[in-house]
Amino acid sequence: MSEGVQILLVEDDSEKRCAAVRALARTGRAVIEAATGADALAVLRRGGDFVVLLALALPDMDGRDLLARITADHPDTPAVIVTGVDDVAVAIDAMQRGAWDYVVARADGSHLIHLSHVVARTLERLQLVRDRNRYREEVEALAIALRGTTDGVVILDPVGRIAFVNRALAQAWRQPESAIVGRHLGDFVSMHGSQVDLGDVLAAIGARGRWSGELSTRAVEAPERVWDVTLTPIRCPEPAPGGLLGHARTAVGIFRDVSEKHALEQLRADFLSMITHDIKVPLTVILGYTEMLTDPEPPPDQIPPDILTRIRESGETIHALVCNFLDLSRIEAGRMTLDRRPFDLAAMLAHAVEHYSSTARRKGVGLALETGPLPPLVADEPQLQRVVANLLGNAIKYTETGGRVTVSTARENGLVTVAFRDTGRGIPADEIPRLFEKYRRVREVKRTEGTGLGLFIAKTIVEAHGGDIRVDSTPGVGSTFTVLLPGAS
Repeated sequence: MSEGVQILLVEDDSEKRCAAVRALARTGRAVIEAATGADALAVLRRGGDFVVLLALALPDMDGRDLLARITADHPDTPAVIVTGVDDVAVAIDAMQRGAWDYVVARADGSHLIHLSHVVARTLERLQLVRDRNRYREEVEALAIALRGTTDGVVILDPVGRIAFVNRALAQAWRQPESAIVGRHLGDFVSMHGSQVDLGDVLAAIGARGRWSGELSTRAVEAPERVWDVTLTPIRCPEPAPGGLLGHARTAVGIFRDVSEKHALEQLRADFLSMITHDIKVPLTVILGYTEMLTDPEPPPDQIPPDILTRIRESGETIHALVCNFLDLSRIEAGRMTLDRRPFDLAAMLAHAVEHYSSTARRKGVGLALETGPLPPLVADEPQLQRVVANLLGNAIKYTETGGRVTVSTARENGLVTVAFRDTGRGIPADEIPRLFEKYRRVREVKRTEGTGLGLFIAKTIVEAHGGDIRVDSTPGVGSTFTVLLPGAS
């Protein structure tokens, strides 16, 4: 960095300047001469990288005043006083004003022999100062980045204590940074799903280098979370006595919260178990009744009168489960498309109510359609049929014998609304915000078949049409799911 540094020699005595220039020739650096303080400031204003050698006695200003100007206007430019004044008080004053060095000029010129060494020493110091400033800027920038990143970051000392924690991780652990720094990492996290001790991991980092794995939150104050963690050793001087990090003096840990990923994986596992059960039940009904029908001599008193209806309904249940699963696959792959065409919404609802009437009748649930004149709706009719089937099927499923399900339509602020009102079990208020999530289903003591995908798919389809689904529910009274769709323009 110091290769291009020039020497600015400020001395009004021409003989002394010439002698100094000859002495400085051995530095191999260009020497710019200035006879006054004003000339020196003009050279510095033009720009460049300089070491300034200046006398205290100048014709236009005191050298100490020039030194103060250089320190204020060009703080990165080192200045060395070269003067015949051999006074400790003057030297101290010059150093306090910003001088980097002080050379006493001798009448016999002996000081000139050492002048090149003074310049070399000043350049070495300049390099160190610039390196220090650069490192400080890099550290400050890194600290800002670490504190601002959404990933958690810790820096560990040789025995696994936390020397630094960023704001994101401190907030996740619900602790102030000051309460975390100085404590052992094991106070806050432990190995996830493993019998390996965290101390063994820390001890192996120095020998094996970087470690990646999952850690679980241990702190009582923090919610249970799972972190994908990478621990990397940094700095490798002499090993610390008793250090867990082997030959690594410190290590940096990057924490990424994967709790949602684990929760989703658990939901997927539950879903697979659920769909296996929910397909098995109606399939058992179909196979059982089919075996009964194919028996050459079936006992007449064991054949239900509505056997074909039950077989059909069981087949429709399996069909709905498979369709939901295929719809989910299309949605997750981003392949769901809409084929918008005008169609008669009232006729589509009437057909759906008629289709589900036998299911409602067999369960002892009243089913009614209340609709008035509606404009043609421009939408994807088959997709909206899936919405109606899911919402109407749910309403009947969750309504007990003797209850009632009503489908009604209306116009509201330029929207067409379709409401599915039931007198079923209702939904707890704390369940409603998560009702439309994938694989979610209202928790209940009495299990009802279904994957929990229907509402997610219905909402996705409705929102793709620019609409929304609204839910109002009172436990023990019933629920109303209202579909809002843009009306025909």
